[in-house]
Amino acid sequence: MIQVHVSDHVLDNARDRQREGEAALTPAQAKRIGKGLREGIGGLPPDEYREQLRIRLREFAAAQDVDLPDPDTRSTFWSYQLEDHPALNVHTEEALYSMHMAAAYTEAQNAIVPETLRYLEGTPGGKALGELHLWDAQVQNELRLTKNEGRDLAYEAWGTLSEKYAAKTENEALFFMGELNPGTVAYQTESRQLRQDGKLDIIQFMYPAPAQKYADLAPETQELLASQAVRAQVHTFSYDENDAKYTPLTKAGHLDLKQLAALPTPEAQRAAVLEVCARVATMDGPARAADVEKLVEEIKVLRPDHEVTLPSVEDQQWAAKLRHHELDSPAAPPPVAVSTHGQYLPGVTVNAKTGPAPLESLTLPTSGEAAVQAHSFLPGVTPQAKSIVAPDRTDTPAAPPKAPPAPEQSNDTGMGV
Repeated sequence: MIQVHVSDHVLDNARDRQREGEAALTPAQAKRIGKGLREGIGGLPPDEYREQLRIRLREFAAAQDVDLPDPDTRSTFWSYQLEDHPALNVHTEEALYSMHMAAAYTEAQNAIVPETLRYLEGTPGGKALGELHLWDAQVQNELRLTKNEGRDLAYEAWGTLSEKYAAKTENEALFFMGELNPGTVAYQTESRQLRQDGKLDIIQFMYPAPAQKYADLAPETQELLASQAVRAQVHTFSYDENDAKYTPLTKAGHLDLKQLAALPTPEAQRAAVLEVCARVATMDGPARAADVEKLVEEIKVLRPDHEVTLPSVEDQQWAAKLRHHELDSPAAPPPVAVSTHGQYLPGVTVNAKTGPAPLESLTLPTSGEAAVQAHSFLPGVTPQAKSIVAPDRTDTPAAPPKAPPAPEQSNDTGMGV
């Protein structure tokens, strides 16, 4: 992968973008946008109107052009804001949103070699959706939506475009964030789309991993958590299952750092991290079945007495519907049920009465450093061959306001909401 560098020039450009913002919509402009989007459905009952508006916006977003301008063009993604960065002169308590960093970096790269980089809001589709100003309060009022209704519709429309943008990404994917947050499009849509398309290895984080979070962990575990592959799958944020943005993927990808620190050896900690990666790979679907196999093989070598738990069949069904855009369809077909007399993977528990078709049986080595090396799937610690006694575990955009937008009003792919 190309080693990327964010210069102070890019940082200053991002500051200028955030400070200047864009001109606010006039009432006449907001009225024109609202009238166009309401055309033909404005007289419907409120619930039906909102549903038809949601479908209209989603279809509009899905039809937009986010194709690569050149076969070699790389893509940027962003979420939340730039915080501590050892290579940049960030001011104390400065709130600089990553959307501006991604745009400024793209401009700087393209000034050297045209079309070498892109960002969602700069694509033809991003500009077209941005012209609807879905995050603007005036537009939401013209659409007869509450603040929450307007936010949800904007989030879904930009999420639809983000998914297509990620699907069209073929080269290096530069993520302007230090880690993935489960409440963002970057986690729920973009990184997921890249992973299930077999593009895990093109994800590159532009900000350093939050090392302060990992201070209580073994050095080998810290190195593992800072690797690109783990950061592209795992999140370490607490979550509320009652939150509107909670999904089964949120649960699958969660790594509890306190529980991880309580494990006594680097090998046990590595196994715990890999188990979360195996859960995420399972949710990503059949295209990552080989990854699940490799991960589980290594976990069983590291912790032979530990029972690996993968997502339930219900959670896998949710993920399958999402991959096929069937979450809104009550007629989506059920998953294939198989006998539970067999196992999905040796030593793996699936939390359901029925499960997906089993993978091929795995032949695991019983001991030895060569066995561990053979099944090593992710970078980081290299376990030594030894007996491990594992203890019980406790287990994107319309015109922004002139002032920096709050994360929930950010208008791009990561949206940090």
